[in-house]
Amino acid sequence: MSQIFHKSCYTTRSTGYKYRTLSTNTGEKKRRNFKEDTTFDKKFTELQREITSRIVKEVDDTQRARQTIQDKFEIVESKINTMLDVQNTIQSLRQNLRTAENTLVDIIQKVEKIEGFIGVSDSCSFKSRKSSFFRSRPILECTEVIGSSNIEVINPTNNNNA
Repeated sequence: MSQIFHKSCYTTRSTGYKYRTLSTNTGEKKRRNFKEDTTFDKKFTELQREITSRIVKEVDDTQRARQTIQDKFEIVESKINTMLDVQNTIQSLRQNLRTAENTLVDIIQKVEKIEGFIGVSDSCSFKSRKSSFFRSRPILECTEVIGSSNIEVINPTNNNNA
């Protein structure tokens, strides 16, 4: 009996009612709820999209900031490494200069000893030849050799040793 009632009420058209289905009492009520649900769903979906887009935007901004900071750290690190390489090169050059200075001082002392044994005149001596070649500036300046207390630096402009 209920099948006949439902079939006759919901599948036939009657005056004052629109076409009914088994899921609704009246078409008006269903449409109204559907509109409200649709409006609510639209607003909820719109709000969800807005929140999601803001979160994605913040995540992108954070990742860009992190990448920028990482790039700056890499630049600073490369500059530090370059400065350390320059410092090591300077230390190596200073050591080479000290070695060359010590060698030059030893050679000058040996030449002066040889000149003392041979008895070379002042016109032919190493000091006179040295001063004729380098009149504008001396070969060695009076400087203090760091870390070497037993090495004596000879000033070529001071000719009191001969």
